Amino acid sequence: MGALLAVPVWVVAVVVKLVSVVLPGRRPHWGRDLLRWSAAMSAAAAVIVYVIGLGKVQWDAHEAQSGAGSSPAAPCRSLPPGTLDQLAGHEPSYLPLGFDCVLDSGQIVAGSGGYNLLNVLAVACALTAMVLVIATGFLDEFSRRAPRPDAAT
Repeated sequence: MGALLAVPVWVVAVVVKLVSVVLPGRRPHWGRDLLRWSAAMSAAAAVIVYVIGLGKVQWDAHEAQSGAGSSPAAPCRSLPPGTLDQLAGHEPSYLPLGFDCVLDSGQIVAGSGGYNLLNVLAVACALTAMVLVIATGFLDEFSRRAPRPDAAT
């Protein structure tokens, strides 16, 4: 639940930062600061998306174990009728996010639930954060090697 509340805060922080970049009066090294800040926000987005996915997995696991209409588990209900008859149980998966349906034969079939999208978003945000950190390192190295204007005498 906390991750869902973090999403609006994250969006507001991104909008405020973008507005601060557009307005005049920026600091001299605003490009480097923006890269570092963007890397941090991308990492935060990856964590937020993953935590939302963990909550969804936990929700589906809880719903599959409680109350009337809990069997078969909601993510396993979309299996074809022949496969659904062989359903023996379920197993939540936390890395990668998913909900597996276990058949009588021991075969594992992925249940529905949109987990693939959450996995892709979390990985994309994490990779973006890593690329931005590397870009910041390249920018630092480039600015360190660049000749200074006052040293041209």
